[in-house]
Amino acid sequence: MHLNQFTKRLIFFGVAVIGFASFTFALSQAVSYKPWGVPDSRRDDYDRLVAELDDQAELRDTYAARAKPMARAWPSQHDFGWVRPGEVLRQVFRIENAGDQELQVKVRNTSSDRVTAELTNELLAPGEVAQCTVEMTAAAEPMTRPARETVTLTTNDPFNRTLTLAVQSQQRKELVFPSQIGFESHDIGRAAMAECLVYSQLGHDLKILDVSCDNFDVEWVAVPEQSAIEQLEGKSATVAKRLTIEIESNDYGSYTGVFDLALELDGVAKQVQIEFGGRVRPPIGFYGPIVDRRTGIDFGTVDSREQHDLYVVVRSRADRSRKIAVLDVEPKELQAELEPLETEGSYRLRISIPKDCPYRRFNLAEQHGYVQIGDPEMKSYSNWLPVYGVVGRFESE
Repeated sequence: MHLNQFTKRLIFFGVAVIGFASFTFALSQAVSYKPWGVPDSRRDDYDRLVAELDDQAELRDTYAARAKPMARAWPSQHDFGWVRPGEVLRQVFRIENAGDQELQVKVRNTSSDRVTAELTNELLAPGEVAQCTVEMTAAAEPMTRPARETVTLTTNDPFNRTLTLAVQSQQRKELVFPSQIGFESHDIGRAAMAECLVYSQLGHDLKILDVSCDNFDVEWVAVPEQSAIEQLEGKSATVAKRLTIEIESNDYGSYTGVFDLALELDGVAKQVQIEFGGRVRPPIGFYGPIVDRRTGIDFGTVDSREQHDLYVVVRSRADRSRKIAVLDVEPKELQAELEPLETEGSYRLRISIPKDCPYRRFNLAEQHGYVQIGDPEMKSYSNWLPVYGVVGRFESE
């Protein structure tokens, strides 16, 4: 039989489609797809969890129609709250058999030797309740975090092979105080003030005898304790003092130090240390809508065929009567003029990129311009205003 060209092509196309479909089916049978969203490193955990869920489903189907014990613990956890070091605490948990077969329950282990557990009954008829008394001895040494202990019970409940009972507590301390105090930024010649609470969860008579620090003059006062006790609600404070401290730094910039506190708790002398830090603001400040507190001012990219001006308010914060002036400018092509305002210690600063300024780029964090304002006779009484920009002749397209 003679086939024309169109028929031959049609048969060839049909054979190709059948062959491709057969290949695709065979490939789909050979490829195993990974679960979506599960990385290869967690594949074993994923497969194990799926297997456990399958086993639980099979177990439920197996026991669905059978009589079985059912273990319930209530409550399953208890918080003793604030406790004294070495204090012995007890909590009774109820173990109930809510099923219709005898429940077997035993104490398997505890999380530490500071915890013991005792059951009143290890065999519970349906509907019967046993008591499990958990006894915990609080640690004798200071602990910064809540202590949590557990008791593990084993049962013959096919769905709850183990029950976990948990107890926790927070240890009281002789003295509680902040590890660090932060003073707000302030001007030189003015005292910085900060407050903190010093309290006890064990004592009943707290006295602050002295607060001192090397290299700083310190003024302090301890205010009546009742307001501090109210603020410490939930902290189990037995006695407290609100401590207000004032210090004065004689230099600009950041400072740090350590306060030495001499205390007396229930007649026993105590010594504690609290770190502190603060910052004295520069004597001169720059203000205005174009001034960024961290980065200064930015001209952007400007054309040198015309002059460009920016205006900033300058204030002498520490000494308003002091005469200040422009001390330095960078790049040198910039122009800066300081004009006094009506308010003493306030000035208007004009910063200009003059017409026909040569190409300059000063817009990088590590390579920017600046204007220094200060007292010509005392260079330490000064501050720097960062200036950013790019200037050149840019032809329009």
